[in-house]
Amino acid sequence: MRLVVRIVVSTLLLAALFGLCVHYGGAYDDNWPHPTGDQLGAEYDAYAGERVLLIGSVQSVDGETIVIHVTDSADEVAAELEIDGVDEPVAPGGTVQVYGVLESDRTMTADETVVVDRDANAYGYKLGTSIVGVLLAIGYFGRHWTVNPRTLAVEPRETETTELVEGADDG
Repeated sequence: MRLVVRIVVSTLLLAALFGLCVHYGGAYDDNWPHPTGDQLGAEYDAYAGERVLLIGSVQSVDGETIVIHVTDSADEVAAELEIDGVDEPVAPGGTVQVYGVLESDRTMTADETVVVDRDANAYGYKLGTSIVGVLLAIGYFGRHWTVNPRTLAVEPRETETTELVEGADDG
């Protein structure tokens, strides 16, 4: 394929990808079936009695009861909730997803709980291992492949081949 055609096709695909990202970002909150932090902060009582999925940071732990903060888009606390029935271990500073019925007294009994980060250090660990993985993948790619800037193509690197030398037949 000619260089001009590759550049045009790549530009069109990147423009389409950008457009899809913008559309997804604009329509995400409207299509999400559960209240966001902004909606919960503005009209908490409208969601009381409904089954919702909330994501929040753990403030305190007392047995199977935790207190979480659900934040809004400005990263301010929209609601502080007491969650009962959490059976997975989590420490303050961790992040949880809780699914259950939201009560009007700012409590919730968890039907399902998923611990995203067990404590405040889990995010740094995930980020560090991801960076190491990306560096290893780039190194592996660079060892076996090369980019030809003239043709904008990825080509396998030339490798040295060793010939097997057959020994004398002793038999």
